[in-house]
This record gives sequence, structure tokens and C-alpha cells, in this order.
Amino acid sequence: MKNSRLMVADIEDGDIIIPDSKCYFLVKKSSVKVGKTGKKYIDLDLFDGATTVPGKVWDITEETNDAVQAGNVIHVLTGKAGKYLSNMQITVNDAVIVPPDKIDSECAGILPESFYTFDELKKQWDELTEVLVPKHKELVLKFMENEKIWHLFTTIPGGRSMHHACRRGLWEHSISVAQSALAVAEVFDEKYGVDISLIVMASMLHDVGKIFEFQINPATSMVDRYSDRGKLLGHIYMGATWLEKLVSTCFPEDNDLKMDLIHIILSHHGQYEFGSPKRPKTLEALIVSSCDNLDASCDAVKSCFGDNMDGNWTKPVYMMDRAFFRRQENADGNNNESDEESAGKFE
Repeated sequence: MKNSRLMVADIEDGDIIIPDSKCYFLVKKSSVKVGKTGKKYIDLDLFDGATTVPGKVWDITEETNDAVQAGNVIHVLTGKAGKYLSNMQITVNDAVIVPPDKIDSECAGILPESFYTFDELKKQWDELTEVLVPKHKELVLKFMENEKIWHLFTTIPGGRSMHHACRRGLWEHSISVAQSALAVAEVFDEKYGVDISLIVMASMLHDVGKIFEFQINPATSMVDRYSDRGKLLGHIYMGATWLEKLVSTCFPEDNDLKMDLIHIILSHHGQYEFGSPKRPKTLEALIVSSCDNLDASCDAVKSCFGDNMDGNWTKPVYMMDRAFFRRQENADGNNNESDEESAGKFE
């Protein structure tokens, strides 16, 4: 097998599942139904990271019922595979929830994940931290000291659906914005004079409010829905107020730092129609906002590349209201237009 765990593609009719089978699923749907005999059973949709297969729990126990709730990642300890109406179906006899901190090691790939591992992201984060002047570095280190906040920041998605909607997506996005902003700031500094350290630090922390905006499924670290606070206040306001308290705690007399940082946070969406309470009015805020928009847009487009494309075109990308072109190459390394079609465009 290509995978260390059992995949649906490898399951055959009649296979018995035991703990050593390493059979893991994300429960996409779970509902209690009543059979023809009047006995209750649980109807499931199970996803292995590549394929969705129907599942059933015929003998319901309290433990199994708790385990197979929608949104959980489960390890099927005992069960059986069989065909029903020519389709494969998994009967789950016993299953346990996979804790969030074990998902990466036990069943990597079963959930949408960041392009980078935790260790890779931590290395990039630490490299950015070393760019900062002592005062800005102290703020970032103080932020990291809050274990609950730091765990959420490094684990949860950057969005529910529009961009970086994967585990560790918020952290990946924050690092990517900071890396882009650093590169831009270094180019522009000599000509325009910008505060490189402020730009990098603000980029690293610009979306911290998303920690409070989402209702997170503790079993997967994925977004279940927006929290009440998220719907009423939004991550920009909540991030700004949280960081204002952080600055006040670390540097109570530094009103300039507080004002400069909070302005960047309040303006990082760029335009009023995109939810920004303020538009960027410093060069530092303009750079952070531009890099934030670029990274979010690129990830949204990338997520639309795949099997659902219409030839070389994606479906319309929601956050930008247009489709995007991606040249596809065949096995010979040529694009899929014939020479005649290509030449005809210039006649």
C-alpha cells in the first residue's frame, strides 16, 4: 500500500477491520435513523482524505455514538467492509476519536492541511522574529507565552472557506504575509523610508482576531461556524483590541507604537467594502494590507485548481468574482492548444 493507513481504495468486500488495520475516517455526516424492525442505527458518511464511503453503526453504544459525531476524526477499531447495492459500505462496531494533536502523526492527510508542517512553519516564524527590533520582538514573544492563544493560532484555519481553510492555515497565512511584506519593505525602504520591523511584526500578528472569530471543533481544530462575537464584532476589531491590551501591558507609555500597530490592524483589509474600519494611511499599513490581499487572493485561486476546472479555467473564485486561467500541459510539455489554433490567433 502507498499509505501507512488503510484507504478506501485498498478495501475489499468482506475485509475485517481490526486496530492494526489503521483505518481512520473523518465523519462528514452522522444521523440516527430507525430501521424496518424499529431498531435505531447510525447512518454515516466517512472520508479517508481521498474518498467518501457510506458507513453504518448497527449496535449503538454511548461510547460509539459519541465518537462518530459529525466533524470528528475517528480510528475504527473493529468493523467490516461489505458491498450494498454494488457500493462499498463500512460497518463500524467500535471506534474512538483521534485527539487533535495525534491527527498529524496517525492519519496525516485526512483533513485539509497547510502546505507546511508545524516544524517548517515554526522555523519560518522564528526567522521572522529575528528580523525584529527588541521592542517588537518582545511583543511577539509575549504573544507566544499565552499557551491557549498560541495553540489556537498555530493550529486553526485562516478562514472557513475563502482562503487558507486548512489546519495551520492561519499561521501559514500570517507567515506568508510577513515574508512578502519583508521583501517589499526591504525594496522600498531606501527610496521611501519605512519601518521594516513594524511591518514584519504587524504582518505576523495582523489576523490574531480570527482566534476569537471562529467556533472551532476541538476534535479537528477546523472551523465549525463563526462565533457570536465573530458575527457581531469581527476579527479586525477583536484583534485590534486584544493587541492594544498586549502593547499596554508590555509598553504602557509607548502610545506611538500602540497607534501605529493598531492602525495597521484596523486597515489591513484595505477598503471599507472589504470590512476595514479604516483605510491604510501609513506606508507600513499600505504594505501590510497589499501583501495580505495578495496572499489571500493567491490561495483562493490555488484552491480552485483541480478536477472541477472547465478546461484551463477555474470556476468563478468567490472572493474575486471571476474565473482564473491556468495553462495545462500535456505529457510532452506542450499546452493543449494545437499549433494551428495558436497560430490562428495572430492571423
